[in-house]
Amino acid sequence: MARSSSASPPRRPGQSQAFPEGRLLAPRVSTLSKALTRSAVQFAKAQYGLSQVEWQVVALLGVFQPVSIRELAYHAMLDAAQISRAVSSLVARGDVNRARSARDSREVELSLTPQGLAMQAELTEAAQARNRHVLDGHSAADVARFFSMLDSFIARARQLSDQE
Repeated sequence: MARSSSASPPRRPGQSQAFPEGRLLAPRVSTLSKALTRSAVQFAKAQYGLSQVEWQVVALLGVFQPVSIRELAYHAMLDAAQISRAVSSLVARGDVNRARSARDSREVELSLTPQGLAMQAELTEAAQARNRHVLDGHSAADVARFFSMLDSFIARARQLSDQE
């Protein structure tokens, strides 16, 4: 008989209850992230015909604009060539503006057009609805503690990567 994936694995003698074997943080956080991303991309594709990278570009421009392709690639954790292709598509659709940077004339700064801003607002509203769905049934205090813990986990994980 197959065991449910949500069931906890049996504990071994001497195994810490606080950190049970098989309960690794990275796979769980990754699964949550992928499920939320998949839902976001499905919405963006159905409503606007966006690819996953185009969706990321629009979402990130909503936070960081104006920004260069290099900076956008850094924030998206993707190759600049992938970002550049997505940006070209979004420019052709009229969702993104490209302009020479006032700081460095060799660079291009990207920003959302009014049409892109409207799309980004709807994508943000849908993201907030996904958050409400996932967090529903948990108290405000539990949610605040969860976010605080996530921030702490992220900081500690960054310390690990800085040490390596």
